[in-house]
Amino acid sequence: MGIKTEDNLKRSKSNFGKHVKILLFVVLMGVFFRNLGISVINIGLPSFIISLSGTLTAYGIVIGIFSVTQALFQFPFAAASDKYGRRLVVLIGMIIYVIGTFLCFIAQDIVQLIIFRAIQGAGAYTSILQAIIGDIYEKEEHGKGMGLYALSMSLGIFGGIVIGGYISSYFGFRNIFSISGILTIISGVVMIIFLKEKGNKKAKSDLEGLKNENKMSLNLENVKTLLQERQFIITIFLNSVRWFIFGGIMAYLIWVLQVQFILDEIQTSYALILIVATYIIFVFFSGRLTDRHSPRKMMLIGQIVVIAFSLSFLTSIVFNLIVFLFISTLIGIGLALYEPAGNTLLLNIIEKIDPNLKGTGIGFNNAIGFLCSAIGPIVISSLGEIYIFLPFYLINGLLVITFFITLKLVKK
Repeated sequence: MGIKTEDNLKRSKSNFGKHVKILLFVVLMGVFFRNLGISVINIGLPSFIISLSGTLTAYGIVIGIFSVTQALFQFPFAAASDKYGRRLVVLIGMIIYVIGTFLCFIAQDIVQLIIFRAIQGAGAYTSILQAIIGDIYEKEEHGKGMGLYALSMSLGIFGGIVIGGYISSYFGFRNIFSISGILTIISGVVMIIFLKEKGNKKAKSDLEGLKNENKMSLNLENVKTLLQERQFIITIFLNSVRWFIFGGIMAYLIWVLQVQFILDEIQTSYALILIVATYIIFVFFSGRLTDRHSPRKMMLIGQIVVIAFSLSFLTSIVFNLIVFLFISTLIGIGLALYEPAGNTLLLNIIEKIDPNLKGTGIGFNNAIGFLCSAIGPIVISSLGEIYIFLPFYLINGLLVITFFITLKLVKK
């Protein structure tokens, strides 16, 4: 069987719409279940940390180490997927994630939990799913594709917030890990079943073909090719700042609500529902608006929104729970506008350099991004021990920097 190129796949989207839709559904389902499980864990994690005599800094490390190993294993997994097929490597990543998750369930102290979280994070298969979505959609629809990716991710986070508090409160905080493992197993089973059904052989072929389109993907020369383009480097930096902020602030919000405002897990879930639901809605619309206008414009708008409302943390009004939630929701809107736009800008730049380097470009972006999202919780939690709202001052400063970089250096 010949290698299926990106163009072949896009032609098959017109001729075999059903098969490509199934392929897209399976990928988005994998994104959804993964983030659902991670979100379930995050809601109950503060209670778990406190039960092991952990501090806010330890909480940041437990959150961050997961993303550290995610960053370290992004390239090896992406490279292996080019050689052995993305479907196989995705399933291997899921197995590693499940093993680490159930080990976390039996952790008896902070050190064990940190080690097991590192194993859990080593199941790094998200770049593969994102690259498949980027291949399915034409360049003119990259915003739509990345919007769907971000939407699936956000719906998973939202679902975990809704059920995470109940799981932690009624089944015990350790079961946040057992439930997450079960959700990942379901995701793997769905992927196997849908891609092996008799009527879906074309979808399986599409998925396997996508892995072979970049036979030399992720080697050093391809990375150097991408890094020679200044716009690629700038976009990596802008996306990395977004990863840092999002990775740190979501975990920190949960701690602040449970420790500063003395909410239990279920109340925390209710408080976060509004923030995440609003975020999801604006992620969806941002993907559409990015295609209609431009990634640069949507990034600038998102940055302005975050900068404007994070200034509220310089005042005492944010010590009121309702005000705190309202301001956090508005900041979430700004980050939602930023999310698909940054990914779309990256895809467009890679498309101009070499369309066959999507796996390399996205893998490199995500490797740096996961590392930044690992550093985010550690830095933000450490600052939070000094002063509860100090992390929001840092966010404001970072967004001011990215605003001027986007305004001055990103091409229209």
